[in-house]
Amino acid sequence: EEPYPVLLKCSTSPHIYLLEDGQKRWIKDIATFEARGYRWNDVRYVNCDDLAAVPDGVPIPPDAGPPPQP
Repeated sequence: EEPYPVLLKCSTSPHIYLLEDGQKRWIKDIATFEARGYRWNDVRYVNCDDLAAVPDGVPIPPDAGPPPQP
């Protein structure tokens, strides 16, 4: 069974990240977000500086290009 996804966003940025293995994985777009079955109600808002301090992981999808910072 999949663990509950931890989805993070900060108020001044449009980008959403999946927290996985201590890294933030940028989710490329809304279509990708929805295709993975994520729900907007599950997105947690966090401090932008705290989110920026989390190391980058592989983007979702992996060929999405370099991840933007929050």
